Amino acid sequence: MSVLIYSLNLLVLAGLVWWLWKQDWEATLRPFFFPALLLKLCCGVLLGVLSFHILERGDTQLYYNRAQLAYDTFSEQGLGTYLRYLFLNDATGTPLAAVQRPYYESVWNMSKLLSIPMVLTQGNYYISSLYLSLFSFAGLWFLVNAITRFFPATAIAALIAFLFFPSVLYWSSGVMKESFLMGGMGLALGSFLLLLYAGKQKRQRLLYLLLIGLGIYLIWLVKYFVAVALGLMLVLSLLLKALFYTEKLSRFHWSWKLLTLLLLFTGTALLASQLNPNLHVETLPDAVYLNYQKSLAASAGKPRIDFPYLEPTYLSFTLHSQLALAGILFRPFIWEAYNIRSFLASIENTLLLLLVFGFLRDLFQENKWKWQYGYLVVAVLVYLLVMGVLLAYSMPNLGTLSRYRIVIIPFLVYLLLLCNTNSALMQRILPKQQPD
Repeated sequence: MSVLIYSLNLLVLAGLVWWLWKQDWEATLRPFFFPALLLKLCCGVLLGVLSFHILERGDTQLYYNRAQLAYDTFSEQGLGTYLRYLFLNDATGTPLAAVQRPYYESVWNMSKLLSIPMVLTQGNYYISSLYLSLFSFAGLWFLVNAITRFFPATAIAALIAFLFFPSVLYWSSGVMKESFLMGGMGLALGSFLLLLYAGKQKRQRLLYLLLIGLGIYLIWLVKYFVAVALGLMLVLSLLLKALFYTEKLSRFHWSWKLLTLLLLFTGTALLASQLNPNLHVETLPDAVYLNYQKSLAASAGKPRIDFPYLEPTYLSFTLHSQLALAGILFRPFIWEAYNIRSFLASIENTLLLLLVFGFLRDLFQENKWKWQYGYLVVAVLVYLLVMGVLLAYSMPNLGTLSRYRIVIIPFLVYLLLLCNTNSALMQRILPKQQPD
């Protein structure tokens, strides 16, 4: 029976891939579809092999073991009990009842999401991993196509940043929260771009709004603070566009527009902070500082970002922000590597540092900056700075940060690859693609 179930699931996966391939994607991107997909699927399988058979540890084991309890609930107590757990959070009388849900809400939610392919595959980890990798790929592929549609000259930069950059490729594959996170991010941001520039029909607008909501909701389930940050990034871009790029408001002085922007965005941010107690303005510094102390204790003897004078205040966070941002982007350095995984991370960080040098080289040369889409760039930069700094404070362990930071790295790499020096370097590595 298991062989039949596995065969059916592989056929379903093949059908989903075929359906995805047949969609109306940008012609310049089509040659990269199967290479990117195969790499994504292989990374998901590799992550499981390393975790279960070589390292014998990892978060993916925790998610799998919790989801296995959900599958046991389905197989032993039937579909009704499983659906009550899935949709109503009711685990009474099931193996899941012993799991303390308040302990870590995102782990509970991740186990619920993972239990769906686990039920379909009769608890098979690796086929479930293929489902999650495919979802992550589909969301990011959707985003890259949306970027290419409206900014065709940046197609290769988007491909590298969101689909081929090593840490993003690896950590957003397989049975990890980041598979749902990055897949949801791709759906939300890709739909936002399409809604902004192509959503003219009512049915189209409704579809894009639904996809934005679905993407942010999936991110909320596994990492609520990323969902809030992304939502605020979209709000900021809309406010910037409305205030500074609308012809009807051109007669107003920029200072009035800036004041209006600050008031509206601050009000939106305050409302968003009420979505979770840890995000409240008065408790956020304490919550971040507490996470920092816990991570510091757990990473004793391992490379980490130390803030010896950090205090749970906004002023202290601001004063340490440069060190935090440099740490999350460029560490571990090569001389800090202590195993093969950290060595590979350090090579990637060196590449990132070279891209920054390339950007700085162009920055101090005579360039004519085009601000036609400046509101998007500004919103992304604010997201990068705030999210990068907060992640470095809340999780200073460099090994864990290499995974957590993938929510900011593709945006940064994409922007860095747009400068002349880095673009020329990129064209030497990949064949030049001419947009249709």
